[in-house]
Amino acid sequence: MMKNAALISATVALLVLSGCSSKEPAIDATASSASSTTGTSSTTDTAGKDSGAVIGSITDASATDTSASAGTNGSEGGLVNILFNYDKFDIREDMQEPMKNNSALLKGKNVKLEGNCDEFGSDEYNYALGLKRASTVKAALVNDGMNPESITMVSYGESNPVCLEKTPECWQQNRRVEFKLP
Repeated sequence: MMKNAALISATVALLVLSGCSSKEPAIDATASSASSTTGTSSTTDTAGKDSGAVIGSITDASATDTSASAGTNGSEGGLVNILFNYDKFDIREDMQEPMKNNSALLKGKNVKLEGNCDEFGSDEYNYALGLKRASTVKAALVNDGMNPESITMVSYGESNPVCLEKTPECWQQNRRVEFKLP
């Protein structure tokens, strides 16, 4: 009986801690550059071949989701949503320019960062991932000179989708951080 309780406690602790990382996020240099001529996004999701088959699975490290552009959908005042790859919280290379533009627009203002995820993974995992994404964007804003006390963060996990279709393009739109001005 005592062994079962210890095993269950260890398993629960492992599951809770697996969603949190103390490692500082790095910029994802494998994502393709933005193509701003068309204004539409094209997504190549090698993990999306059978995306709905295994919920919560981790894709191959070489599988990247490359979206051509970020949308302003959901953000305010000319701010652009920062998009993320599947199961990642690193700011992609093609999101660096929109991130710099957002930083310039936000100087001296208060902002709320809303981290969001696609529908894959558990609720707990997605809330943790959404918070990691918001934290990464906050770190980038602070590095660009913003006061950290003027930035608040919230994670909606998968509970705030902007697109409900079962397509890689739609899932990409849901993997984002939105900027809200109070």
